[in-house]
Amino acid sequence: MVKKELLNAEQSNLNKTQEKVSDILVEDLSTQEAVDNFVLGIIPEEFVRDYKKLKKLQDNLAKTEDDIKQKLLKMFEEHPEMNGKTVGRDGLTFTYTAAYIRNSVDGKKLQEEHPEIYKKMLKQTNVKSTIKTSIKY
Repeated sequence: MVKKELLNAEQSNLNKTQEKVSDILVEDLSTQEAVDNFVLGIIPEEFVRDYKKLKKLQDNLAKTEDDIKQKLLKMFEEHPEMNGKTVGRDGLTFTYTAAYIRNSVDGKKLQEEHPEIYKKMLKQTNVKSTIKTSIKY
């Protein structure tokens, strides 16, 4: 009997949540304030807190990694003979590529000065959807 009551309570909660989401989805999301309110209504506070902690940790780790990479780069730059070579130690490998000049086409200038060639050479690529995040600490 207790299981049935718990299931009924859970179903009731689920129905209320679905109704709330449906009501929100019907709302006009044409303003930034409406979008912000919509997001605040569907993202739990705990998730936001945990995500911010994770991002701060990732940022700190990325800074430490950047510092280490800069030290490694300096060491490799002192030995130009290492250009294009891969070295490893304890399962960790490093491949050094020296600075070089890359040739590329100025797409904006080409489009302005030779639009017919730009259109002929234009390539389209499918890009998958993403979510971009930023956090102020």
